[in-house]
Amino acid sequence: MTRVALALLIASLAATPTAAQPDGAALFKNHCGTCHTLSDDGRKRQGPLLAGVLGRKAGTLESFGKYSAGLKKAGWMWTPEQLDLWLTDPRALVPDTFMGTYKQKDPEKRRAIIEYIKANGGE
Repeated sequence: MTRVALALLIASLAATPTAAQPDGAALFKNHCGTCHTLSDDGRKRQGPLLAGVLGRKAGTLESFGKYSAGLKKAGWMWTPEQLDLWLTDPRALVPDTFMGTYKQKDPEKRRAIIEYIKANGGE
C-alpha cells in the first residue's frame, strides 16, 4: 500500500462517525422515571424505589408492597445480570408482573440504564 493510500485510509477511518453511547440518564428518565425513582423524594410511584435495588431480593421492598405473586416468589436477587434479563422482557421472567409494557431489546441501552442505576443509588 502506498503512503498516499495509507494516509487516505487513516483519514477516512478518523472521519467515520462512531455510534454514540446511549445516555443512561435520559433513558432512565424517559423509560423508567415515570414509575421508579432512585431517591426517596416522598412521592409514591407506580413502581418500587430503586435505591439499593442491586443486592436486594426481588419483590421484598416493604415500603412498596404492591408486587405480583410471581415476583414475591421469584427468589432471586437483583444483580446487574438479572436486571439485564428483566429489562429485556419482564414477563418472560415473571408472567404475572405488573411491569409488562417495557421491553428494551437493545443491549447497549440496557447496559446504559443499569450503569446509571448503579452510579445513582442503585447499589
